[in-house]
Amino acid sequence: MSHKSKAILWGSVGLSLLLLVVALRLFFVWATTLPLDAPVRLDQGETVELPVKVRTLEFDTLAVVFSTGELPLFTVRKLSGGPIWENEQWVEYPPAPMTLAWKLFTPAGELVSEGQGSVADELTSYGRDEITRAVARIPLQPGDYQLQVKALTPDARFGEVKTRLVFVAAGKGQTWESGVALWGSIISGVLLIPLVIICGLLTLHHFVRWRYGAPAAD
Repeated sequence: MSHKSKAILWGSVGLSLLLLVVALRLFFVWATTLPLDAPVRLDQGETVELPVKVRTLEFDTLAVVFSTGELPLFTVRKLSGGPIWENEQWVEYPPAPMTLAWKLFTPAGELVSEGQGSVADELTSYGRDEITRAVARIPLQPGDYQLQVKALTPDARFGEVKTRLVFVAAGKGQTWESGVALWGSIISGVLLIPLVIICGLLTLHHFVRWRYGAPAAD
């Protein structure tokens, strides 16, 4: 096989693998995007409406995220609850009382479900500057919804901390989409991307030999 043919072969293989990497990455973003992630004021008793876009069954837990980016962790933990190092010992603070009422509607205005929930169990954080607390589990089929939320027990102290309302997964890897996203990301990083680099180097090598080196016998 000539260097020209080898360059075309390895280039085609590398391009195919690169397209697979891109496809897996796009699927990862699609499958892991939260259905809802929006700022919410818990120091006010107003009803807010938020769009919800459900893509998989993975994210079925309505939760509140407390940001610790601009305030000391101690201050945020006083509201979100959790362990605080105080007087040379760990002290477990409960979450500040906060009850939310929610209603979920279809785009046509049909009521899907409703209920109330309080800030409760701490979930896996989505960042070291965030504390996530569950409010209620709301299983949803894929589709578009409108969520109405109202703080039944507004507390002025919550105005000090940036809070967001999100739909998260209480566990990990509960759907096939999350499994494909996880393993696709791992395979891309460990196997596919190195293979793309190798194919690129082989393509460059044979291209240079074809254009500038001695001709090889077919």
